[in-house]
Amino acid sequence: MKLKLTAGKTALAIAAGTVATAAIAATILQLTAPVVVSTTSGTNAYKAKMGWISYKTDTDPTKTKYDVQAQIMVYADGPAGAQDIYVARSTDNGATWSQQRVTSNGGHPVATVAGTPVSYTATNNKPNIYVAPLGVLTGIAPNQVGANALVTWTSTDCTDTGNSPGDIAGPPSAQKNNTTLVPNQPYMCLWTARSVDGGISWVKQRLTDGSLDADEDVPAGYVKYTSDTASTGGFAISYQADPAGLKPGEAEGPGDGASGAAVNPGTNIWYTFLSKAAFENVATPFPPPTVVSNNTGTASGDPGASRANLAISGGTAVLAYEETKGGGSSGKQIIYHSFPYATPDNNSAGTVISNPANSARRVRFLLQGKEAFANSLDDAGITPTTKGVHVMLLWRETSLTTAAAASDVMMLRGIKDTVARPAITGVRLASTGFLPTDIEPYTAAKNLSDPTANLGNDDNALAQRGVLRGEFAAIAYDRTPNKTQADLYQNTYNFFITRSSDGGDTWTAGTNMSNITNNAIRVVEPRLVGTPGTIKLPNAAATSDVSDVQNPNTLLVSWGTETNELVSKPLNIFLTRSTDKGATYETVQKLAGDDGVTVRASEAQLRSPPDGKTIGALWMQSNDGTQSTPPVTTDVVYRNGTEGTEVVPTNNGGGGCTAATGDTPFDPVLPMLAAAGLAAMGLRRQRRNP
Repeated sequence: MKLKLTAGKTALAIAAGTVATAAIAATILQLTAPVVVSTTSGTNAYKAKMGWISYKTDTDPTKTKYDVQAQIMVYADGPAGAQDIYVARSTDNGATWSQQRVTSNGGHPVATVAGTPVSYTATNNKPNIYVAPLGVLTGIAPNQVGANALVTWTSTDCTDTGNSPGDIAGPPSAQKNNTTLVPNQPYMCLWTARSVDGGISWVKQRLTDGSLDADEDVPAGYVKYTSDTASTGGFAISYQADPAGLKPGEAEGPGDGASGAAVNPGTNIWYTFLSKAAFENVATPFPPPTVVSNNTGTASGDPGASRANLAISGGTAVLAYEETKGGGSSGKQIIYHSFPYATPDNNSAGTVISNPANSARRVRFLLQGKEAFANSLDDAGITPTTKGVHVMLLWRETSLTTAAAASDVMMLRGIKDTVARPAITGVRLASTGFLPTDIEPYTAAKNLSDPTANLGNDDNALAQRGVLRGEFAAIAYDRTPNKTQADLYQNTYNFFITRSSDGGDTWTAGTNMSNITNNAIRVVEPRLVGTPGTIKLPNAAATSDVSDVQNPNTLLVSWGTETNELVSKPLNIFLTRSTDKGATYETVQKLAGDDGVTVRASEAQLRSPPDGKTIGALWMQSNDGTQSTPPVTTDVVYRNGTEGTEVVPTNNGGGGCTAATGDTPFDPVLPMLAAAGLAAMGLRRQRRNP
């Protein structure tokens, strides 16, 4: 599954500010030249996402073993308010990309809404993608199936007039008009497109009719092969639907607002699914969505659900979201569901997992199946050597009642224990680690970002991300110690990582990765990515490619920076990697950006094969605000990296690290120091200039 990359250098010398008297060897990701991906539509690319698709086919002699056969990106592009959805595909490790316009309705007039003439134009918004990690193409081209990908997006077009032959018609339009937003806009409809041939062709389907305002869509899936011709799996989509239309934002974060966080009473989470076999029969439509949550009231003060996350592990779907408390209570709480992916909860209250006395929002979670543990230990539940953690839930919580109050990152676990929670016929299933009964009580939640002072102060953390590998977990977040001052641009946010090696029982103090001291700059968009699981043959044997074997010790890390002001501007993206579970990191390097002189870089996405020795990275790059003369352009940009050797200088100075004064960070830990036996020496890494 290895990307076929060749490093341009075998060693990289880092310039030192003092005379180097010794050097130690360390690894570093050698980055290739950036490639502009979005080259066919204009100049306004938006919200790119990426997946790598690995598959084999015996009908093509060049693809007879599992390998990364294609890298797939999805993004919106075109004039603002008139965008289309595009898929870009590379089969040469990102050197070149082909682009396919999945929609063709961007900019077309929307003539009527709810029977009333209007003068809107159709636009397609913020696509998302799920790529099955493994596939086997069967059949004869161009009718092969088995290498599957699923894309979702919302659109102001609730008709099928732009469909191509083979696309699946949606329900009759019942689209309404949202007069809450300024300017007004039609309710959004949810769309999906599927590919069963590795991203070459796509079949669209409109899932909703526009009677509810759809937003925050999440595609998910799983596959399992027992032979090249026998497999199981499924694909699913969740989204929120607001009966009164998307609301403006409430200034709780640094975004532009109207993100789906603020919802009207009666907003619910909906879900639809297809089995792998049905998905691969591209004429089979996704069925009408099922409402998972049970928010039936639409009066002021009734609850509304928003910002769901969805993932599937071994056929078990986990769905969690935030919900306003209702009943006259202020704030939100976190709701948890789990179910077999093909039998979703329906009109269910779910399980409240956050402290009901506090306000909690923005839930994310990490899942892992039993293969992450030795089977004998996993089946025994909690033992001296495993906690059996299958779900790790993360959200923001505060005990304060003011709007947009400072919040901390909280963590709670789903633990498999068949001894404590055996099956009881007619009452409950045996513990799996995913069941609501497997989730710890909210009193066991741990504060990861501010464990000493805990809730209720001005310490604020957000944008949590994480990696869960067996008993190891790493959680990343942005944090400021003084939200009041940060809101006035007199303090700033930095990027932190905390780690656990005992299944989440204990955690290290957060490590400041960015070390920004300049209040004119702040961190945004943290990324913490682990390696995917080992690629196995259908008989569970290892492949012959060593890059198919997961290195669970590898972490890919990046973060962005932007100006710290009311209307912020993106600046740079930084990248580093750890090969020892975050104990040490490679020299931080700039992935993209030039401090806003000619370009602005933001929204990185990182992917790697299981061994973590190569990476692919995309980001959005714009010249917005860097030129006095239009046109302003925004593109999707991609580059690869492959493991090489870095020569790190040392010196006889006073030790310590050079403090950062701008957004260029320093790395306070020199990798490989202990192994090199140089712990007693005064080593200092010179901060690299941008």
